[in-house]
Amino acid sequence: MANRTLLIGTAYGFVKVVRNGRESDAYSNELANSGGVRCPLVVDCQHPRTLFAGTARAGVLRSDDDGETWVAVNDGLAKPDVWWLEQHPVTGELWAGVSPAGIFRSADRGEHWHECEQLQTLPRIGEWTFPHPPHIPHVKHISLRPDDPADILAAVEEGWLIRSRDGGQTWTNLTAGPEFDSHTAYFVPNQPRTLISTSGQGVYRSEDNGASFSRSDAGLDRRYMAQIAMHPARPDVMYTAAAAVPPPGWARSEGAHSAVYKSTDTGKSWTRLTGGLAEDLKAAPRAVAGDPEDPESVYVGFTDGAVWMTEDGGASFRPAAHVGFYGAKDRPAGVTSLRVIAA
Repeated sequence: MANRTLLIGTAYGFVKVVRNGRESDAYSNELANSGGVRCPLVVDCQHPRTLFAGTARAGVLRSDDDGETWVAVNDGLAKPDVWWLEQHPVTGELWAGVSPAGIFRSADRGEHWHECEQLQTLPRIGEWTFPHPPHIPHVKHISLRPDDPADILAAVEEGWLIRSRDGGQTWTNLTAGPEFDSHTAYFVPNQPRTLISTSGQGVYRSEDNGASFSRSDAGLDRRYMAQIAMHPARPDVMYTAAAAVPPPGWARSEGAHSAVYKSTDTGKSWTRLTGGLAEDLKAAPRAVAGDPEDPESVYVGFTDGAVWMTEDGGASFRPAAHVGFYGAKDRPAGVTSLRVIAA
């Protein structure tokens, strides 16, 4: 049973959980006053002890000692409310999706940031919004193609999908078919014309390199989606999770009524996974992450602070970690993001 480290984002910062077989040790790294960590921590592609955290109030923070200490790296990052942070695995460039909806790029590990200004001139940007007051949209997710650093794909909540083919100089709003309330967008490894997106209304796929999208949610009986986990060695196999209702409904007595799913045909159809999981999951899934070294291992984090894991491709699940309670009222911290790395 492999040893793994889980970097778990919460509304209060992040928690590092080191798993040794079936045992685990948790180390809290609060990132005080950061506003929380919505997106997975980035482990630098060349320096594994260097971590980057995109935070809700403090912009981007960098640690050069594996999370023990942090410094802000925000020169030029005019919008510090970060919803997603991604690093290109070859060039090391960092890309930040923010609120109000925008994208910033750093070519020097966060020392300096530059906004992708042409994004703000898109013809339909005036339609972008968010359900809750003050209705400010954000870039919720960013994907980068390992074989083409100039190709950037992102999801706007709410504003469909956006894409740049020239390293962020110019952008296109992909509106032909994807859901307006988009949550994520992915390039599929080894299938250059296939894109896949999750949303507040299910899963959407494109087989024509983004020219058009269509629903791809056969087998899904919940449609408020979390992320998708896929392994480069087996991109036809995907995992995701969903709640039956959007966030306002998670507080109802019956909860979010959530479920976990698997696809073996590149997201064309989905099967609900039930082994070891409760028949009715009241907590909502907020993070789905694969093990970069094992395509059979996947982790799902929930709003009640629990992380569940499978090591057999979804046949069975068991608890992997719990981030506990925080604050004066002992509220569940809630998992907001998840990264899995070798221990």
